[in-house]
Amino acid sequence: MMSIQSKKALEEALNFMYSYLALKAYFFVGRTNVMNSEYPNSSYVELWRDNYSPISNDVLKPIFSNPDFSCIDFCDTLDKSSYFSLIHPNHPNITLGFVKDADLWNIWLSESPFSLAREAIAEVLHLGDDSVKVVDFGCGSVSPSYYGEVMGSKGVYTGIDFSHSMLKIAESKVKSKNIDWVNLRRFDLETKVTVKRKYDVVICSSIMQYVNPKALIRNAGELLGYDGLIIVFSEVFRDLEPEKEKLLKLYYSMIPGFRAFPSISEILEILDSIGVCYRYKLECKNLLLIEMSN
Repeated sequence: MMSIQSKKALEEALNFMYSYLALKAYFFVGRTNVMNSEYPNSSYVELWRDNYSPISNDVLKPIFSNPDFSCIDFCDTLDKSSYFSLIHPNHPNITLGFVKDADLWNIWLSESPFSLAREAIAEVLHLGDDSVKVVDFGCGSVSPSYYGEVMGSKGVYTGIDFSHSMLKIAESKVKSKNIDWVNLRRFDLETKVTVKRKYDVVICSSIMQYVNPKALIRNAGELLGYDGLIIVFSEVFRDLEPEKEKLLKLYYSMIPGFRAFPSISEILEILDSIGVCYRYKLECKNLLLIEMSN
């Protein structure tokens, strides 16, 4: 029952986030006249012209029916950065880098929707019930201590991230809680990830939009020995909610390394091309569970 509640809470939080950003986008378009005016960063202007659509009253309903104020700081930073992005894609007032702005990401990752995604993932996987070996791709600064505590000393957790700054914060959190069954590694997930042990579960949370999906899934399969679980969280799957994807892309495009939100069909096509045996289940609109078997 708790798993159902956590997945529902996650969906509601992401609906609120979309509604809030849609409202911010409405004011952004009005204030900047970006649809008709020219700005130095022409590629960002074109992105808005290609993807922005006027909002309807229905889109705004979650703002009032299911408010989630903990994500507002992140959304406001995305909105503020969008104005500076019209000037230059690397404007110093765009504070969204995983390396440069790791301290800010540490705050945002502690809040909704990312905190709710961790809860839903932990409950879907039943972490803490049994001894399990988990590797977390794009772990960031918060997940290692969270999952480490949930799993307990019977489990093994390895967090992998490319940002040294994020890993330093994660390391400090882990040490302060004496969670010595947590391991942290710095890797580029587009290259072959080499670790000594095989894992039971790979977590891919808010990472697939920054990394080549095929490289990510191949690495996950290798670490599982092509026998285990992969759980994917994405703020949006582009083939499930295309209108949401268009809006979120406008904002997430300012985050260094962003490429594109994943689609369910793309992930399944990659699994088919690799030639692995698998089955999948969409736990909710934002959580995909894949079970590999050899």
